[in-house]
Amino acid sequence: GQALNVTLEQLIPVAVAEDGRNYFRLEAALAEEADFLRPGMRGVAKIDMGERKLLWIWTHSLIDRLRMWAWSVGL
Repeated sequence: GQALNVTLEQLIPVAVAEDGRNYFRLEAALAEEADFLRPGMRGVAKIDMGERKLLWIWTHSLIDRLRMWAWSVGL
């Protein structure tokens, strides 16, 4: 596999479970041309989202909900 820079164009916000893993379908545009690619080709990619601390992974959903609650009640 070769790393390519892409720009996200569309993300379908529905996970698809396949082979015991969850996937999200998205469409992306290449940041630069690649001679080995042809029109209409499709592929599978792993996207590097950066690293997060375990505490953030475990608590960010709860914190987001608390923020929305606080906002909704005017705090």
